[in-house]
Amino acid sequence: MLLGLHLQSHFWVPPEGIERDFTDIKDVISQLSYGLTEINRKHEKLQGEIERISETLPAVAAAAGRARDALEPSRMSRHSLNVHDYDRQIVDYALETAGAKVIDTGNTIEYMIHESPVSWALHILAASFCRECLGAASIIRPGTLPGECWAFKGTKGEATIRLLSNIYVTGISLEHIPPHISPTKEISSAPRLFQLEGLEFRNDPYPHDFGSFEYDKDAKPIQYFEVRHPSTKGYNLVRIRIYSNWGHTVYTCVYRVRVHGELVRKSPNSIRDDGDNLVELE
Repeated sequence: MLLGLHLQSHFWVPPEGIERDFTDIKDVISQLSYGLTEINRKHEKLQGEIERISETLPAVAAAAGRARDALEPSRMSRHSLNVHDYDRQIVDYALETAGAKVIDTGNTIEYMIHESPVSWALHILAASFCRECLGAASIIRPGTLPGECWAFKGTKGEATIRLLSNIYVTGISLEHIPPHISPTKEISSAPRLFQLEGLEFRNDPYPHDFGSFEYDKDAKPIQYFEVRHPSTKGYNLVRIRIYSNWGHTVYTCVYRVRVHGELVRKSPNSIRDDGDNLVELE
């Protein structure tokens, strides 16, 4: 009995002690919650800064490129090409009729105006079986009349193009309709800042950056841009990333993309498709 009383006195905790322990636990949990809230707030702030910097980098790179072009007039020789006979003066390795293809558009959301719920459902069904947006192929086809473009929601979009062969990429041309043939007499939906990348394979996590550029809506409809960072390696896949347009808040329109360069002579008779299968050229 004495032993039992001794053990009871040793382990028994008065109600006031239990309440005090619970209060201490609640204080610790409250401090931890506050600490986690502060960490989340700082993480969101840091993420916002990173996004802001990433959006600024293409603009800075494009501005640096324009400054370099102004200091080196010899780099502007391609701009003297005749717009009305452009495709007869420089080879386009991203031309669909020559064998190129748009194989991926990432998370880009195509802008569509559907006349009925049925057409909307059919579009969703078709898009579920195709990795690329259905209208993206228009950017590598001849023809740039008003409306013959790839329109996507917002200001950011991308398209991966399988070129007709392995190419030493030297330049890219971007085309948009001039304001005077636009039904609204303005082209605020034209791309502004964009970037060109070379890919080893689809969704390559380490693409080669050919440079960032700015399309001038007040200049010629077809504008040539020499790559900022040439590569000694030939590429069969290139990706164009659009970062902004000239003010349209609903969608951006891309009319025509041309990729220029030199054919890799080491393997002129074959290319790799997006499934890594060799395809013989005609």
